[in-house]
Amino acid sequence: MFAAPFVTGSKKSRPGKSGRPGSKIETAKAATVQSKTGAQRRPAPARVASKAASQDVPQARDAQLVISRIEPWSVFKFSFMVALVGWVVMFVVVGALYFLLSSLGVFHQIEQTIGLITSTKGSPGTNAASWFSASTVLGYTMLAGAIDVVLITALATVGAVIYNLVTALSGGIEVTLREAD
Repeated sequence: MFAAPFVTGSKKSRPGKSGRPGSKIETAKAATVQSKTGAQRRPAPARVASKAASQDVPQARDAQLVISRIEPWSVFKFSFMVALVGWVVMFVVVGALYFLLSSLGVFHQIEQTIGLITSTKGSPGTNAASWFSASTVLGYTMLAGAIDVVLITALATVGAVIYNLVTALSGGIEVTLREAD
């Protein structure tokens, strides 16, 4: 009764910048519709939208993609910068806490308590003043931050390499992206 039209002239996906097919999302163009009788016609032009039709929300498109490779050098740079910012934040927080606790006299009280606990009749006890000096606390904070930067950067980069090896077997992580409204 009614013949189902079929679409001709559809455009094949060309490789994008990366040279891989499907790496570039292209918008669909109007295709020529051809019926079984062979007569070709163009799709009807869009009608002028009425107020009711203009209030309809356009449909968002979905793109299903697979993360098949993560560039280790990119992960290295990103994780290094994030770890470096974390180091600076940690140093500022520890410095602020140290000077706040020092102004409240917390370290002086701890030093006195350690001295009382470790003192005997013949010795005055342990002098813990050097344990809580600003240079000692901030120095150990710097050391711990430097170790964290190296470990975080190395582990993230090794993680990217391992992900690339595993995706050779499993095919990667499938992600569905939706066009913003």
